[in-house]
Amino acid sequence: MSSGDGTTTPLAPYPSTLGHPLTHTVGAMRDVFGFRNRAMADRDFVRVKLLGPGDVYHLGHPDHFEYVLLSGRDDFRKSDDFRIAFDEGLVAAEGETWRRQREVLQPLFARDRLLDHADGMVAQVRRRCRRWEPGSRIDLAAETSQLSLDVLFSTLFGRELSIDGDEAIRTAADRLQDWFAPTSYPLPRWVPTPARRRFRRGKERLHAVADDLLAAAATDPPADPSAADDLLSLLVALRESGATPEGVLDDDSLGDQVVTMIFAGHDTTSTAIAFAFYALATNPEVRARFHDEVDALDGPPTVDDLDALDVTERVVTETLRKYPPVYTIPREAATDVTLDGYRIPEGAATWLTVDQIHRDSRFYDDPETFRPARWATDLRERLPDFAYAPFGGGPRRCIGRQFALLEATLALATIGREYDLVWPGDPDAEPPLVGAMTARMVPGTEFVVERR
Repeated sequence: MSSGDGTTTPLAPYPSTLGHPLTHTVGAMRDVFGFRNRAMADRDFVRVKLLGPGDVYHLGHPDHFEYVLLSGRDDFRKSDDFRIAFDEGLVAAEGETWRRQREVLQPLFARDRLLDHADGMVAQVRRRCRRWEPGSRIDLAAETSQLSLDVLFSTLFGRELSIDGDEAIRTAADRLQDWFAPTSYPLPRWVPTPARRRFRRGKERLHAVADDLLAAAATDPPADPSAADDLLSLLVALRESGATPEGVLDDDSLGDQVVTMIFAGHDTTSTAIAFAFYALATNPEVRARFHDEVDALDGPPTVDDLDALDVTERVVTETLRKYPPVYTIPREAATDVTLDGYRIPEGAATWLTVDQIHRDSRFYDDPETFRPARWATDLRERLPDFAYAPFGGGPRRCIGRQFALLEATLALATIGREYDLVWPGDPDAEPPLVGAMTARMVPGTEFVVERR
């Protein structure tokens, strides 16, 4: 693996399983997951052709991940799509700007600090699920999305959303997905699709929400940042105290960080929770062990119960393996790169296929089976680096992973003590998926609520 002038090195082949390259765009728009499964049926490195991005290079081996995300990371950069969605927020920033942001924000997401939010997370979960009527049907993806927004705003922003209101915020929080909608993403950027119009309206609304939150936090920031009650107040206090490098927490930067947190802080977690309940509903033996564990608690879960939630944590881990919300990690080649004897030209879109690796029988026994017990063994130690990468890897590994894991574990335990969510569809079928920036359960997918 190397970078440099590789003009004589061949390009990766177009997969014969996809037909002529001119048909790739239509195939990707119709079924993004099936399209890529066919593309990578027998190869770790393929090239597909999309009308908008052009040639896109799909990489599906841990060694590729290691190079792109770690040892050769200077040969790759975030694509313009991240900047379109998040401006200079942490997930989009590059170089020195990103490094300074990460240094300031990383300590704020340490697990010990986040544990202070555990009781608040449980309270928000109970607040929402108490509205469910036994025997009723709920749109699970919508409910978990609302739940995660409730948790995010209450814990990190110090603002409790109205349980039946704040619809403008809730709608806008989902709209950043629309830039990556499979019905429009493969098309040239100048095509004014409905999804792109929804994206622009949602982004404008999210920035207005960020401005309001920051204005409220700035009215009376604590003189001592350590006295802040929530993350937003802490960031404002750090700025006012002059404790951060110039420009890292100015108004524009803080606004971009808030927009990033609103989307990234709820989207992947809500999806993981939804897929976990689908997996529990379709795997009775796992569900029984899960219920035995949460029923043994003295009440709703607390920080002190986390060590007793081994089964629940393994359910979350296995859910992120089989149904990773971040199913692709996109990058762009910053120079000509040679991998496995093939050339990736400078500027080419390069996608790391997380879900392909997570279901690869070279790394996982019986990968299509949902089996949380596999994580009770020494599997983590035996796996190659980057063979399990639901939060990415390397220096840019997701900063909010501990927050997401804590919330998902507590949400499953809290809901599982009181309710059984029953899947009325075919238990042997895959969950209905739709792919954009992240994989999500198809909106409107209903589960039946049963009181335990």
